[in-house]
Amino acid sequence: MSNRLKNIKLIKGDTAIVIIAMFLVLVSFAVAFSTSSNLVNIYNTHSYGYYFVKHLILVGMATGLFIAGMKMPVQFLRTFSKVLMIGVIGLLLYTLLFGVAANGDSARRWIRVLFFTIQPSFIAMYVIMIFTSVFLDKIKGKKTAFVDDVKHYWAWVGLAVLLIMPANNSTAFMITALVFTVLFVGGYGIKKLSAVVVIGLMSVGVYYLAAKAFPSVVPNRFETLENRIKRFFNNEEEKIVELTQPVRARMAIATGGFFRFAPGKSVQKNMLSQSSSDFVYAIIVEEYGMFGGMIILVLYFVLFLRVFIIAQNLNEYFLKILTLALGLPVIAQALINMSVAVGLIPVTGQPLPLISTGGTTILMTGLVLGILVKISEKIYEET
Repeated sequence: MSNRLKNIKLIKGDTAIVIIAMFLVLVSFAVAFSTSSNLVNIYNTHSYGYYFVKHLILVGMATGLFIAGMKMPVQFLRTFSKVLMIGVIGLLLYTLLFGVAANGDSARRWIRVLFFTIQPSFIAMYVIMIFTSVFLDKIKGKKTAFVDDVKHYWAWVGLAVLLIMPANNSTAFMITALVFTVLFVGGYGIKKLSAVVVIGLMSVGVYYLAAKAFPSVVPNRFETLENRIKRFFNNEEEKIVELTQPVRARMAIATGGFFRFAPGKSVQKNMLSQSSSDFVYAIIVEEYGMFGGMIILVLYFVLFLRVFIIAQNLNEYFLKILTLALGLPVIAQALINMSVAVGLIPVTGQPLPLISTGGTTILMTGLVLGILVKISEKIYEET
């Protein structure tokens, strides 16, 4: 009996992903409790406990989705990828027309579901990556006409990105970059990719000119994007005078030093309007020092290595591409969020997966990591 128990594994797939996810979630509880004071000050409608309990519920739901992902047949994603794509395009269209905006913002990025707000663009990101994996698998070893690719793939992806762009430029650009990365790694033709780049740049150019000419008719976020880029490239004296969010984030990081252990003692969390999401990494460093921040960075780096190793050890082409396609967005969001906090790139509004208090990110990351663990089971079955 004891020998049988020794052979039982609760998780048949990659346990490193599970351990990393658990640690990041534990960090998220500390950050959620600390930054709840900022949310109370901004909205002045709920208590500190409300936001902590809300985060606890979201983590519980993400855990449920993680388990669901571990149980989900991967064939389901291949079979219903187009259905998922149609559904997410409908969701994006509904958000663009009837969605809600954040406090003091005009961009309709969210829809309300019970007590939570969902950001469909993050759901669309993973659906597009699944759709891309299925497309690459279908055309593998075939010479397809570019017109056919447009009909079966590019028209769908282009429409989804187009629906995201008016309210969320940075996410639209990030999804585009991820799509091109996966297609390039998957062996999609360079000539075809170049043609799409030209068409894409022309389309964005037309959209930009239309938005500038008719700003009240064509919804856009170009002015916000331009202002963020201008502030990023301004000289240091102007930045310090303005005390913009990126400056306050760097002040938080400077306060943290290298070693620090001051849970809940952040000062800048009450100055940064997005301290619980976009600038959460700065608050982590302020309260736990750069050493604590480096631990978070290393965890995401190890997660990237696990995704790469899983993809490398799989025999089936579709699973290889799907692993990369689902893993890369998690790593990309993490790197972008941390880069914004330390001032390497302009503000983009990307959350830190599993740590930021944004509901959609936590839920989708939980589901995606569960699917990755499920895929990794194939390695153990094949050996």
